[in-house]
Amino acid sequence: MHDRTLTEHLEFLISQRDQDEATILAHALRTGIETLYREALIEGYLLGKVPRDVMMKELDPAQLEEIEYQRDALRRDVEWGLRGG
Repeated sequence: MHDRTLTEHLEFLISQRDQDEATILAHALRTGIETLYREALIEGYLLGKVPRDVMMKELDPAQLEEIEYQRDALRRDVEWGLRGG
């Protein structure tokens, strides 16, 4: 898959989805921006720049719970490691 060019990927998507190039590119742009937004939102939250109430509006409760669980687990692992495990 890594040997294929973006053009080849686009041609494949056009043929598989029976949609025109503009529709595929618009969907790709929307999906990419949504992904980048979510990543920036999570990073901002973990760095204390985005409040929890904003996160609760943007993500469903299960997603926010998973992010907080992973953050807390990482903190516990680091503390454990610093104590000499």
